[in-house]
Amino acid sequence: MDKVRVGLVGAGFIARIHMSAYKEISPYVDIVGVCSGRRENAERFAKEYGIPKVFDNYEELCASFDVDVVDVCTPTNLHDEVIICAAKNKKHVMCEKPLTGYFGEDTDKELVGIEVPKSFMYKKVLEKIEKIEKVIKENRVKFMYGENLVYAPSIEKMKRMILASSSPILEIRAECSHSGSHASYAKKWRTSGGGSLMRLGSHPVAVVLHLKHYEGLIKDGKPIRAKAVWGEVGNLTKIDKFLKEEKHYVATSWEDVEDWSVIVIDFEDGTKGIIFSNDISLGGLKNWVQVSLSSGMIYANINPNNMMVAYTPEESIWKEEYIAEKIETKAGWNFPSPDDFWTRGFPQELKDFILAVIEDREPISSFDLAKETAKVLYAGYYSSEEGRKIEIE
Repeated sequence: MDKVRVGLVGAGFIARIHMSAYKEISPYVDIVGVCSGRRENAERFAKEYGIPKVFDNYEELCASFDVDVVDVCTPTNLHDEVIICAAKNKKHVMCEKPLTGYFGEDTDKELVGIEVPKSFMYKKVLEKIEKIEKVIKENRVKFMYGENLVYAPSIEKMKRMILASSSPILEIRAECSHSGSHASYAKKWRTSGGGSLMRLGSHPVAVVLHLKHYEGLIKDGKPIRAKAVWGEVGNLTKIDKFLKEEKHYVATSWEDVEDWSVIVIDFEDGTKGIIFSNDISLGGLKNWVQVSLSSGMIYANINPNNMMVAYTPEESIWKEEYIAEKIETKAGWNFPSPDDFWTRGFPQELKDFILAVIEDREPISSFDLAKETAKVLYAGYYSSEEGRKIEIE
């Protein structure tokens, strides 16, 4: 095929990031249509980006003969149904992270994250993963997992250095944190499927898993997989001292989801991964990865990094110019990102996905990474409730 024809399901924040990335690979792709939960949002989006067709719903988009690939840019609680619909219509699937979660579908409990046992959630997520995988395999379509950090230039360089060293990875540490989401959906388990571990931790978990997969493939021809998970979560914005403060600089009002988490992954080769993710970290988005080799150390400071440094005494000086994601103020010293989407791997990710379809090959970030990430995340929740390590099924 000359160009891959893509239909977008969703017209929100991540869809806009994808449209920016698609511009970088325009010789390979045509965006032929879009749909959204509200048609007026899709119409506004289509007009802004010059997309020729607005579909009434995702079922219509997935069934269209004009679409080769369905790009799922919906909230996570809608992923399952869109993925399955696309696959049954023989459409390849791009899906944003994380793959799936538990959203209280079979309970009327108000505080899902508090009132539903995590062991039950873990079981349900495993069932969802199995169902999605079955439909993908039966219909022989490609699944491309939207974990952009796997494609970050610093992670690509890290992989080349790991290959050059021929040394085993003993430990990987990684973090994704910031000062918290103010979106209402993020405050509730029923719409977010979890708190900081689910929303933010899915990034570093996937990167750590990917690096161990890569190590195993280049050395032994098979991925090194997660064996067990220990997890701990907390609600640090609900402690008495914090609540007594008059002004808060981080997001608050979390209902039944956590704002802090850490998990430790035991890999089948005896090595470790440590993941930090929280919504109580001031100073902007933090994405970093640290690899401890037997013969060296590698640090990837994705966000922030000191490629650029800037200072201003007043926030208004930089006006509307983008500096960095999630910074509380543009005043003082900051680290402007010259191309934040490139630094975090978005155009590289979508180029790999589109070329995977054209060349009929597996993408670098595939269903294999998506399902193991989901398992690790919910094993982390399960572990935090049980107070013990959870073996990965």
